[in-house]
Amino acid sequence: MKVYFAGVDSNLLDTVFNKANVLFSFARLSRNWASTRGHRKVGSIMLDSGAFSAFRAGRRIELSAYCEFLERNLDRIDIYVNLDVIGNAEASMNNLRLMEQRGLSPMPVFHHGEDLDILRRLRDNYLLIGLGGMVPRSRRRMFDWLSVVFEKFPHRYHGFGIGDVSLIQAFPFHSIDNTTWKRIAQTPVLKTRTNTGVNWAERLTRKELFSISRKFYERLCERIEPM
Repeated sequence: MKVYFAGVDSNLLDTVFNKANVLFSFARLSRNWASTRGHRKVGSIMLDSGAFSAFRAGRRIELSAYCEFLERNLDRIDIYVNLDVIGNAEASMNNLRLMEQRGLSPMPVFHHGEDLDILRRLRDNYLLIGLGGMVPRSRRRMFDWLSVVFEKFPHRYHGFGIGDVSLIQAFPFHSIDNTTWKRIAQTPVLKTRTNTGVNWAERLTRKELFSISRKFYERLCERIEPM
């Protein structure tokens, strides 16, 4: 299983994220993207449209702008995601067709709550399908939904926003992404104390904590055989 790290800031591209797989969001592109030009500081690059973030912020992403950006940067992007219309599966499928008419090959996304017939249609035509709409659903709800997806519709899936260790271990995703790696390093999760009573994490820099979190997820995913 491959893991993509989302929410990367420019301070980490040079250090912690040397050769790591990174997910960028078109809706939130910044100087981080410019930092990748001319040399590969990261491993594989996935570009998400950022439709979900834009939807929550009350903004709209123009399909033409997204396609034009992709066409200018195809040499730097390994996987890119369809521009979904949140809450409208047919509109999302229409965007998928429009992007393909331009010669693009986006990864389609099947969302939690959508009709399973859509997933059947996608499985027949695409080698890799994204599974979305899982944030901020409960772990139990996601486990039940993913069980149905993987048992009844086995395929190569990318899981958006999958940071829960139990879900990663339970399902053979082809790849996942999350920002959980970042929250672990930013919150007092690493409270392990030595036999001297010292919290070893307090002695580490922010970048060192991020590096530990990155390696944790990479090693976890390396042990899981994907679909």
